[in-house]
Amino acid sequence: MSPSPLRAALLAAALLVSAACRQHEAEKETPAPLPDAAVGLPPLVAPVSSLMPVAGFAKAVLVSPVGATRPMPLVVAVLGIGDTPESQCAMWRELVGQRAFVICPRFTPHLVPVQQEAPNPVQGLLGFLGLQGDHAPEANPNAGAVVQSGFRPTEVPEVEREIDAAIASLRSIFPKYVASGPAIYTGFSRGAFLGATLIAKNPSRYPRAIMIEGGQSAWTDATAALYAKGGGKRVLFACGQLSCVAESEPASQLLGRARVTTRIVHGEGEGHGYSGPVKEQIRAAFSWVVEGDTAWNVPR
Repeated sequence: MSPSPLRAALLAAALLVSAACRQHEAEKETPAPLPDAAVGLPPLVAPVSSLMPVAGFAKAVLVSPVGATRPMPLVVAVLGIGDTPESQCAMWRELVGQRAFVICPRFTPHLVPVQQEAPNPVQGLLGFLGLQGDHAPEANPNAGAVVQSGFRPTEVPEVEREIDAAIASLRSIFPKYVASGPAIYTGFSRGAFLGATLIAKNPSRYPRAIMIEGGQSAWTDATAALYAKGGGKRVLFACGQLSCVAESEPASQLLGRARVTTRIVHGEGEGHGYSGPVKEQIRAAFSWVVEGDTAWNVPR
């Protein structure tokens, strides 16, 4: 005897409810997919500090977050005149540890004249009197000679090209381990001065920056507005000289009017450098620089 229409309808409803319950239980047992930043990667195996080839440029120094299991943020450190990428990366390796990649481009050799010997006053007097005789000094073979003293960034377009090439090289070597978000720009002396223009052109790439002993006078109302409009967020001025502190005040006010947050720190007694009190001031302020950037706030 075939079931009545009412019984058939009730049976079908019961089957639908049962299927829905089974589906609900299955969904509870299957975890939702994790966001890319949370997907576990094999621990990163690499030298902590190494030389990295950069297409078309000299090798950069690279600090790697050894053991990282997720995409890690990036710091780009631009040196000053006579500085070295090894010195820059040594400081940043100490400051960020294994929390980020750090790229320190090499840029252009800085050449200075060979130091000439001080003239001998006795020989000068003999020459004046025409009495040098057999003791007349020979021509200085080093006249016009130069020697390399570190490296130097040249102008913004060249610096930007070398940085871009270095970042491209890093992403090709560790494609899964470099976070896709913005980087922190940090520059010392001329690297800071050029950096003010560079980050104003690329605010979405460098919304946070650390300017060490430089980068104050390069800001204008126009570049500050450009930086803010494109996503610029925070600029730390780190000084070792009182003159740097004084020059940073108007730059800080100018950026503040454009709604970019700034802070000035003074490593008293350091002078024009970054290896002592200035470094410690940067260390103390670094959590403020990266505050709100999820790439830095997610534990490894």
